[in-house]
Amino acid sequence: MPSTELTTQDFTDDAIDILTLLVKSQLVPSKSEARRAVEQGGVAVDGEKVTDIKATLKTSRFVGDGIVLKRGKKNFRKVTIN
Repeated sequence: MPSTELTTQDFTDDAIDILTLLVKSQLVPSKSEARRAVEQGGVAVDGEKVTDIKATLKTSRFVGDGIVLKRGKKNFRKVTIN
């Protein structure tokens, strides 16, 4: 599975929003494309569908093995903190 490593500078107030996470993991080319994907129900984090474009993920979710970010049926990324 392709992976992406985030740094602590990518997080604001110990969290990262779902739109920024999609762009940083290179699953979408822009935040507007990320917004569309979330609104249409095509994004999941660790198997849980994300439908709120304002959703944020705390750094504690990335501890250990990280998370699996999914866009659509076949696009996956493992996201960890460096």
